[in-house]
Amino acid sequence: MIAQELIAYLEPLNLSVCYPFAPKTACMSSQVIDLHGNPQTVIQPNDILIIGVGQAHIQHPANAIRSQLYGLISIPYKKGKIIDAGNLPATLALSQQYSAIEQIARMVAESKAILILLGPYQESFVSAYNGFSKSKDYLRLAIVDHKIDWDSDSDDFHAQNFANLLLDEPYEKLLDISFIGIQGYFTSQASLDKVQRRKHEVIRLGNLRGKILEAEPVLRDAHLVNIDINAVRASDAPGVGTPTPNGLYAEEVCMLARLAGLSQNGQILFVSGLASVSDSNNLTSMLAAQVVWHYIEGITHRKLENPLKNAPENKKYVVSTDVSNVDMIFYKNEVTGSWWMEVPVANRKKIPRGKLLFRCTSAEYQLVSYKEIPARWLRWYKKAQKI
Repeated sequence: MIAQELIAYLEPLNLSVCYPFAPKTACMSSQVIDLHGNPQTVIQPNDILIIGVGQAHIQHPANAIRSQLYGLISIPYKKGKIIDAGNLPATLALSQQYSAIEQIARMVAESKAILILLGPYQESFVSAYNGFSKSKDYLRLAIVDHKIDWDSDSDDFHAQNFANLLLDEPYEKLLDISFIGIQGYFTSQASLDKVQRRKHEVIRLGNLRGKILEAEPVLRDAHLVNIDINAVRASDAPGVGTPTPNGLYAEEVCMLARLAGLSQNGQILFVSGLASVSDSNNLTSMLAAQVVWHYIEGITHRKLENPLKNAPENKKYVVSTDVSNVDMIFYKNEVTGSWWMEVPVANRKKIPRGKLLFRCTSAEYQLVSYKEIPARWLRWYKKAQKI
């Protein structure tokens, strides 16, 4: 990707960074390349691009996050460069913003770079997906939020129902969506039913507490991840659009971000929900900055794993079931400890090898040893019969 293609969409930064924890030379600002100041930069695979999106009336939320992020300790990143490409002009109409985000996401997908979007409006995530899906199919998404933003109104589009456009996508385009950190008292039964009918996944807040690794399989499979700061409790993130007393703890959302960064599929992170005008003592922008920091730190530890490769560390386990001609297939990497399941699809011509491979946990393999069927395997098996 040529830098000039991006610069045509974006404005340069006007940023003030504070360094309360370490001198500037030890902080991220010393390693981030300003694209507008270095327009000849060649964007290559594994480069990380940071872009601010969304309209702003006073201070751009993306700049508030950057001011905190670039004052954090630098992260050794040998796989590529970290580049700040600036912000979409805040004066653009929303429709123009959506179109620009879609084009940028498409370019990033084609270049195999990694895109970090910072903005207030969660519905922009759909534009990132639309652009990314132009060059890739069978995508997997993860959305960290306090509720499922879906309703039955198909004639409108906004932050409270942006999932409408995602949940109706065919599996050939959007294979899987996981909603993480959902709080039941904010989430309608109709939206839960919709997700269940589509054989997607919901991980409730209560199921994550003390068991954050429950979300590891879906985050490490995801191509695109949206972390909405509204999912965090107000005492840790007061500067959001809808602060609430319950939610993820600050350290939990950072752990989720790191897991997303570890995904060898991951190419887009969108951090949304910050309302900088209501952010007391920059607490929320600092948390959002730490979310981004942990995502990048996760990227540095990515390992390319292929459980199907004929290698001594890969083990295959076949478990018979009570259903005729249906076995449960598990794979394990003995070095990393990663686990996967595999299910056959109905139309084997649509998918390479005619099977879907997805991450799981060791606990699910242990469950099978007790003759119980893991909910994850059943969900994917039912989905595979519709492909």
